[in-house]
Amino acid sequence: MKRLHLSNRLIALFLAIAMLLTMAACGERAKPGEDEGPSSSDVSSQPKVPAFINPLEDVDLTPVAEPVAPEGELLEKLNKAYNVNNDVVGWIRVPDTLIDNEVLQYVSTPPQASDNLYYERKDINKNYSFYGCYWADYENKIGNRNELSQNTIIYGHSMSDTIRDDPEQDKFTQLKKYLDIEWAKKHPYIYFSTAEDDMTWKVFAVSYVDTKLSYNLPEYKDQNFNELIAELKDCSQFDIDVDVTPSDKILILSTCTYPTGYTNKAIDEATKFLVVARLVRPGEATPDTVEITANPLEEPEEEVLD
Repeated sequence: MKRLHLSNRLIALFLAIAMLLTMAACGERAKPGEDEGPSSSDVSSQPKVPAFINPLEDVDLTPVAEPVAPEGELLEKLNKAYNVNNDVVGWIRVPDTLIDNEVLQYVSTPPQASDNLYYERKDINKNYSFYGCYWADYENKIGNRNELSQNTIIYGHSMSDTIRDDPEQDKFTQLKKYLDIEWAKKHPYIYFSTAEDDMTWKVFAVSYVDTKLSYNLPEYKDQNFNELIAELKDCSQFDIDVDVTPSDKILILSTCTYPTGYTNKAIDEATKFLVVARLVRPGEATPDTVEITANPLEEPEEEVLD
């Protein structure tokens, strides 16, 4: 994606102003009734220029989030996986876990919600696998950090062989390591990258959520996005001092969970476990550890069965 440099844009603005001043000095102005240029139907589509403008007013001074091209081992992994299956759209890695794998995305023509189930029980070769793959939501736009959806959702199974969640088991069960506050302090970053961009994400919530929460939409209006972030933080196990604004991109890792160990099956089936992070901003510091505190959360009430 090509971008104009700030200096070029300023030069263009100053030249435009100089041209306007030169024309004014010549005293040439259309008289009433004379042809003043485009017809009224064309004028409505032309941008209106204010009589006085600040040369810097229309210049975007926001730092450009330049993509970082993957290289080395990451690039090799991405290329190898893509050569097996071109549904591969990225790579997910959570340090000190078994999560270090390709991410796939299946999108049919036309796209439909059932696309999210395609890799639920398939491996990268599209053969049946009980473990499935890690897969991105079918509605997500995948690319570099500027092209990604506002909210990127990656799904994976929780493969505990016991009723209670066991963070030592396979797939996204490993995310339950974040329930240990000391472990969470030492692992503040998740790495989800694409072929176009090597990206670092900063964890801000470790949450049990009701499946009724609309956390898996790719885009939100500002108010709805702020409400989602507030909800994710409110139900987070920890208070993590990471701010999130509507201009940020977020990453949600979503998996099943069994918070009551099937003592209340209805609660277990209606609950998802999420680890949520936002994309590290340009120039933002990335310390090795973060300070977090436990949130006082209410335990879900267990339904009394007759």
